[in-house]
Amino acid sequence: MIIRLLSFVSVFTLTNALVTSPLSPQDIDTIARGGVAIIPNFLPKPLIESMRNDAKYLFQNGFFTPDGLTNTALAKTQQGFTPKADRQTFRGGADWSSKEFGDYDTRLEFRNRMQQVKDHLASELNRPSLRVEGLKRHEMTYNWYEPGARLGRHLDEHHEETKGVKGWLLESRRSVTWLVYLNEGWTKEDGGALRTYPRQKLATTQVGAHDGNLQVGWIENDPVFLDCFRPSGQSALYTVAIDTKGERLVRNVLTVRDFDVPSQPIEFAKFLPKKLGDKFEQISTARLDPRFAKISNGGNDSVSDNAAACSKEDEGYYIDVIPEAGTLVLFDSVSLPHLVREVTGNRRRIAATGWFHEDSTMLL
Repeated sequence: MIIRLLSFVSVFTLTNALVTSPLSPQDIDTIARGGVAIIPNFLPKPLIESMRNDAKYLFQNGFFTPDGLTNTALAKTQQGFTPKADRQTFRGGADWSSKEFGDYDTRLEFRNRMQQVKDHLASELNRPSLRVEGLKRHEMTYNWYEPGARLGRHLDEHHEETKGVKGWLLESRRSVTWLVYLNEGWTKEDGGALRTYPRQKLATTQVGAHDGNLQVGWIENDPVFLDCFRPSGQSALYTVAIDTKGERLVRNVLTVRDFDVPSQPIEFAKFLPKKLGDKFEQISTARLDPRFAKISNGGNDSVSDNAAACSKEDEGYYIDVIPEAGTLVLFDSVSLPHLVREVTGNRRRIAATGWFHEDSTMLL
């Protein structure tokens, strides 16, 4: 028997320090409705400088590795990431607070600041399991881009069913993406802007997930969710709306009949009535996300070719964020596609980036 569970880790860490959250009610509302929250001057200059120096030390001592967008159709040895063309990453997790290398005190101070942000988001976004701590629960990294490097358009999290069986085996998933930039005096001419693709008019209900079902697309400004636990044992697409009394969200099932989700590449529009299918916009597709690009020619296509075909940087409405030192950027990990434009200047683009996790739906 398959049982659907929301996993919980027993240890909660609540910070007692009296630190005022940098997030305004408008920032919270923007994240909840699928937009990008931009908070300048999040970090004081001494901490920015210490983090930048820490990242430089780690880079010079070989702690960074090339880390582009993994194409799920290719083996690990075929990804073809290079330091000049791709993002390079110092992975956090257990290593982020290690005393064995780099500036431990600086990374710990930054981690404590981000924990305050995380706990505030847990409360105000009504995502309580964001507070849960664990060794592999939340992700913190340094990113390094050489001149000429870029990162293609992608999402940071996808519905479990689109990942295959392994998607249902993880205790947590990415919920909120965050970035903090460390370059002083960065300008538009330096390139490397974060390009985000929110809706031009934000959603009227919360994006990302509903009742544990993750979002897979849009119909106009309504998020479309995928429910894989129908009584039929199959799946359905639906939207939500506030009931006539304004008291709760009710489902509006869009698909005429339940269906089995196929393997990648997936096109959900074909399961909708034609009038809805014509309006439906899937967030992540083989055309827009190089990780799901279909490989032809016996698997000989290069990842860079697929990434170039999928990037479509100027397509649709977008908001660019200049990676200026101290700026904090936050958005929902499921609903907001984004990319990093090519670094066109002669400077290295350095940032701290990561993801706050919440409980995922598991199958036992």
